[in-house]
Amino acid sequence: MQIFWLKRNLRLQDSEPFFESMRAFRKKGKVLPLYCHEPELIQQPDVSRQHQLFIQETLEELDRDFQSIGGKLLQAVGETVDVLDRIHRVQPLTKIWTHQETTQNSQFQRDKAVAAWCADHGVELLELAQNGIARGSQKPELFPPYFACSVSSKLRDPIGTDLAERFAPLPFPSCDPKAIPKAAGTDKPLRQKGGRSQAIKNLNRFFTVPYLKQYPFQISSPNTAWQGCSRISTYLAYGIVSDRELFQAVDRVVTDAHSRMNADQFGKFQENARFYLDRLSWRRQYMQTFEASPELEFQCMLAQFNGVREADYSEGHSLTHSSTPSSGQSEQHFTAWKQGLTGFPYIDAAMRFLNQTGWINMRLRATLVSFATMNLWIPTTKVAEYLATEFLDYEPGIHHVIHQIIAGTTEFNELMVYDPVKQGRDHDLDGHFIRKWVPELADVPGSELHDLAKTAFRLSKQAEIRGYMPYPEAIVDHRATAKKAKDRVSDLRRSDSDRQGVSVEKSSEQKQDFQQSLF
Repeated sequence: MQIFWLKRNLRLQDSEPFFESMRAFRKKGKVLPLYCHEPELIQQPDVSRQHQLFIQETLEELDRDFQSIGGKLLQAVGETVDVLDRIHRVQPLTKIWTHQETTQNSQFQRDKAVAAWCADHGVELLELAQNGIARGSQKPELFPPYFACSVSSKLRDPIGTDLAERFAPLPFPSCDPKAIPKAAGTDKPLRQKGGRSQAIKNLNRFFTVPYLKQYPFQISSPNTAWQGCSRISTYLAYGIVSDRELFQAVDRVVTDAHSRMNADQFGKFQENARFYLDRLSWRRQYMQTFEASPELEFQCMLAQFNGVREADYSEGHSLTHSSTPSSGQSEQHFTAWKQGLTGFPYIDAAMRFLNQTGWINMRLRATLVSFATMNLWIPTTKVAEYLATEFLDYEPGIHHVIHQIIAGTTEFNELMVYDPVKQGRDHDLDGHFIRKWVPELADVPGSELHDLAKTAFRLSKQAEIRGYMPYPEAIVDHRATAKKAKDRVSDLRRSDSDRQGVSVEKSSEQKQDFQQSLF
């Protein structure tokens, strides 16, 4: 019997492991689709309840898809090697098919254990590449040829085909959902729902000429990004759709535009389409970087930064002017940032919005991380770990690399310290976003919302009725702390400490690409 092992590859469409297992059923045996709810992974600090529920919604729909073509998904609670042992005792296994997953430490240890189990039991394990990410001795492929190949690939979809004879019966019943250990945290009321059908709705909504035409002008402001972005990142992160599906969707829209537009119009539209594809290219580049250097989850790219923010945090050495460090002050700042109570309206609106939705646009993410790691001088890994639980579309290979770039702990020369007040003026000048998510300031008129002297201690009538406390004053001087952070980072970069030798792509053009991707 073969296993089609589902991890972050929760789809049947354009799934090479699934189709190859189906094709090999006469030689290798019937196929059992398997998903393991692994207690050790569920308990990891970067896993939250919203992630878990999103996955379970996806699995419910995926099981219905399996049943529609004659199979059934086995869901089991337990570490994967233990589940494989149970299955192997009932029906000997011949081969396990799956997609490669990000080389994050917890997943790497699990995959290593599975590989060892397979070797001990004479079971062949085949992990196929995903997102074009090279592993081991494989040579990374440049984006243009990868894109061209993806656009011309035939994307296979088994829905509507009777494959019943190729599926194995369940060796034991699927687990009761109540038996699945709960991840930490609570669900987010306005998050995206799991499932392939939700992903396709997003694809059909966004990949049209009008949406792609406006995309570059919609992504920076939180007032327009909710609808202006493709909002497909979560479905990509869990492999519910493949990157090749997105490439082909862009290609279809460009073809459609070509039939409607004159040469000048089409030239401008192509630029907008490339703008979107650039971000998919950067996504892949970040993931390839993390594949080569998974230690970036816990260590800085530049070794001289390791432990610096951590030591200052534990000793209460913030970047404020206080001459008497307090071990509790850093923790208070971190708590205020998480709760959206920093006294910076744009930052607080973003954190409260994120707490309800599990998503914010890229520029605002960079602003939040910059404020936490620069103005508040909170350890980069601490910020990254917390936001991993908050972002529904958390993808480790992207998440940890970008956090380090913003925190200044990489080899890139330019420091991206985002002024939290200027960002608010630039992207929410009239304060619509702030007033919605910081009701304490609902009656502050016009652009006065960006004057910290006029927002401190304010409390609107409607917020008072709802039990809010007066809005706090700013917890730091953002200009002074930004300057100190820049000076500190520059000093550390000039230090003679040994570097790890970890490198992203070294050319100046590639470095510029990484920097531009945050704007």
